[in-house]
Amino acid sequence: MSQLIVTSRYLKSGNQKNKTKRRNYTKYIATRETVEIRSQKFVDRNANATKNQEQLINDLINDFPESKRYLEYEDYEREPTIENASELISTIVERNADVVGNRQNFVGYMAMRPGVEKRGSHGLFNEKDEPIILNQAANEIAEHKGNVWSHVVSLRREDAVRLGFDNSDAWRELVKRHISDIAKAQNIPLCNLKWYAAYHDTTHHPHIHLLVYSTNPKQGFLTAKGIDQIRSAFANDIFHDDLQSIYQEQTLSRDELKAVSKTEFESIVNMIASNDHTDPQLEELIRKLYIQLQNVKGKKVYGYLPMEIKETVNKIFSELAKDENIQQLYDKWCSLERLKYKTYTQKEAELPELVDNKVFQPVRNMIIRTVLNMKPFDANTEIEGSEPNDEYIDNTPQNMSPLFDDAEPLEEKETDESASAIKHYIKWNDQYKKACKLIYGKDAKLN
Repeated sequence: MSQLIVTSRYLKSGNQKNKTKRRNYTKYIATRETVEIRSQKFVDRNANATKNQEQLINDLINDFPESKRYLEYEDYEREPTIENASELISTIVERNADVVGNRQNFVGYMAMRPGVEKRGSHGLFNEKDEPIILNQAANEIAEHKGNVWSHVVSLRREDAVRLGFDNSDAWRELVKRHISDIAKAQNIPLCNLKWYAAYHDTTHHPHIHLLVYSTNPKQGFLTAKGIDQIRSAFANDIFHDDLQSIYQEQTLSRDELKAVSKTEFESIVNMIASNDHTDPQLEELIRKLYIQLQNVKGKKVYGYLPMEIKETVNKIFSELAKDENIQQLYDKWCSLERLKYKTYTQKEAELPELVDNKVFQPVRNMIIRTVLNMKPFDANTEIEGSEPNDEYIDNTPQNMSPLFDDAEPLEEKETDESASAIKHYIKWNDQYKKACKLIYGKDAKLN
């Protein structure tokens, strides 16, 4: 099981039956027995003081006239706002607590003080601090002419408590942090996206219901990839600290694999140089790569090499990957990668073989650098497919004429008995190159 579960679907629009379903669903998620009731009364603390506050302040000043000397009273006199009134009331009560507690006219103080009342009968919330009137929100969603998407995002109880996601405020801030990710995943411009949510504090799997839609009914669609993007955004945030630990361990595992590969390959190369290597297949590949690299121009980095040289590097990497220590390190890296996937998906991660994993591309460049630093081989060493790029072996039978009349003829050389080891080459002359361009086009690549 994954640590974060996300299920998504859409609520159809159109006929009265679908509208009723939307309205009922909105009210259900906002009021069911496990929902956390949220404050729905918005207090503008810069607005004028309420009549209850004014009356309470007058009563307090009459009983405690010295309160007019308080700095809080000066602030209230200058700007009689809800916030300044609340500060003045709190200061008078705190400084005269021994007397206030015995007076009937202050029994209702806590109920009058802004910000402490129970301010709602449902759990619906969005990004705004304004109160949400449930019937209005339900009708708005029901009458929307486009699709409305419903997501349920849930955690295990132990993870919710451990990570602080056992309350609606934490979930609200989570959605607000990733609303742009949700908009992108659902192909809705951020400026047109609207959402409502409710947190359900169930016993085993606390979760939120999240309703998303666009003010433009024609906008928005959600694919499987989009659902994965939403799930990933939430999981990477909720399990940030857990994942950081996995990332660090995985980095150490990756670096160790590269270091062991380097040590192992350098050891193999040294044995070949000392004629002490027992794997003829790998030795032939390394010798072949050495000669190929001597005859290639430009950057000698894997990404810039011709395909035939890349194939040689890949074959060497495949042989190197068979090493038991390297394989164990890669298995460890894969187990950590699967652990990351498990954070937000129930599907088993399909991981490539080591030689096909782009994370370990640097191993190929390590192979190239190591081979380049080898001691030169015997110049007469023959490796199949290692001819220089701008030359070719002439295998034309002697009774055949050259392709072009003005091609340079072969030079016959008198040599000693070792001459049989010497191969003859024909250089590509200018006429030959021009002919190739006429045949193959101006884009033909000729050295």
